[in-house]
Amino acid sequence: MKKKIALVTGGYSGESVISYKSAETIRKNIDPAKWDCYLIDINPEGWFYLGDQGEKTGVDKNDFSVTLNGEKIKFDAVLIGLHGTPGEDGKLQGYFDCLKIPYTTCDAASSALTFNKRFTI
Repeated sequence: MKKKIALVTGGYSGESVISYKSAETIRKNIDPAKWDCYLIDINPEGWFYLGDQGEKTGVDKNDFSVTLNGEKIKFDAVLIGLHGTPGEDGKLQGYFDCLKIPYTTCDAASSALTFNKRFTI
């Protein structure tokens, strides 16, 4: 059975433009024979699954899942491709830690610390 991967993109800053480009490149290079990839857009308007035809479905933040065609999709792991907050400052990592969902970046504390450039000197 293929793992379900959430590819998180977007963000709350102007860096989201780069994040969308990164996500496009990642999606083109993920092997669909090995992974079911679900694009999740986090932006100031909300958290949404973006379907192949451009349709938007809200993400249930209680367990980071989406319901598609009556089936609740829970993710095996998250690939964080989001630039800026909340993906590079530890907020998403802390959220996924609470839900016990593995993700591809460093932990919440390291992200929070390194996001503040003054603290890394």
